[in-house]
Amino acid sequence: MSADARLHVRASVWGHDDNRIAVLLVEGRTRLAVPLPTALTAKGLSLVSDVDDVVLPTARGWSVDVSPDGALTLRWPHRTPLLDHLEVDRPGVWRWAARLRRTVLVLVGSDLDLAAPDPARHRELLVAAASGGTLAGGAVPYAEVGVGIGPPGGGPGVRATG
Repeated sequence: MSADARLHVRASVWGHDDNRIAVLLVEGRTRLAVPLPTALTAKGLSLVSDVDDVVLPTARGWSVDVSPDGALTLRWPHRTPLLDHLEVDRPGVWRWAARLRRTVLVLVGSDLDLAAPDPARHRELLVAAASGGTLAGGAVPYAEVGVGIGPPGGGPGVRATG
């Protein structure tokens, strides 16, 4: 990722009761000739066509790590992390859901307006990105570094229905 890339990140939880999935939304803009989500399919993510029925394999080479101070690191098949030790506001059950599944659903798109505070707007833009072929995602293994929870075993992926 080039130094002039701009990323916005928002954490969310999808689902209800005991069927919750930790979600990490990433909005990116770069000077690449193709949209960032399309470029990331070459790095192990898959295109998402329907946010109401997300079925994704485990993204090889990707991981979400949480440090003891709660900062997130998003690793990808590159020499440097995509996000490195970043403080991200998360809903209270986000960590519980990530621990339960040992997986975070990572969705990357352009023009998601994640800086805006309106979750309904985010959903509308996620749906538009998915239908336009500009939303990529993956089931990304989750680990808490230095807090006694070992790395996940890779698992079969994640399925989220809205």
